[in-house]
Amino acid sequence: MISANSISVARGAKPVIKDFSAEFKAGTITAIIGPNGCGKSTLLAAIAGDLPLTSGVISLKEKDLASYQFAELAKLRSVVLQQPIFNLAFTVQEVLAMARAAGSTLESESAAITKLGISELVDRKVTQLSGGERQRVAIALALAVDAPVLLLDEPLAAQDVESTNRIIELLTTEAKAGKTVILVAHLPAADLNWCDQIIQNF
Repeated sequence: MISANSISVARGAKPVIKDFSAEFKAGTITAIIGPNGCGKSTLLAAIAGDLPLTSGVISLKEKDLASYQFAELAKLRSVVLQQPIFNLAFTVQEVLAMARAAGSTLESESAAITKLGISELVDRKVTQLSGGERQRVAIALALAVDAPVLLLDEPLAAQDVESTNRIIELLTTEAKAGKTVILVAHLPAADLNWCDQIIQNF
């Protein structure tokens, strides 16, 4: 589904990713791990098409990622940031409805709410949620679009054991259904045996 071919990425004048290549197949989960500052989030942002490359090519469905229009890309990949920012006091239900421009429906939003176990949050303002709750809402928002590629930056951060297990089970189910799942994880490789591929030391 996605391939990175000899890509390099810089933040300002500082090179962060150098000559990196990998393939991310449909139906698999890939974890990007490593110490703080090694470029995990930068790599994920590049794969999402949110950061320009200094060299190389990322292909999505055998087409150069840079050639997609934003509206096209929004329907092909969903991105969950490490610290989702909700500045306006919309309810969770209202925030989920905003994904309809990218293809979500009332049914897919309802399904995402159930999958994340956040039904008790739907009438609350997103500005009043805890960090873990905001993260689960952001994941639900990504799922509601039902894009074939799911990109998540530390989706297990700030979660309790129950929510962590729920998210892992959910990502595993999404991959089994044929999605390409790529996540940044601040975990040792030994704790990621539910992933199909682990990328580190890039």
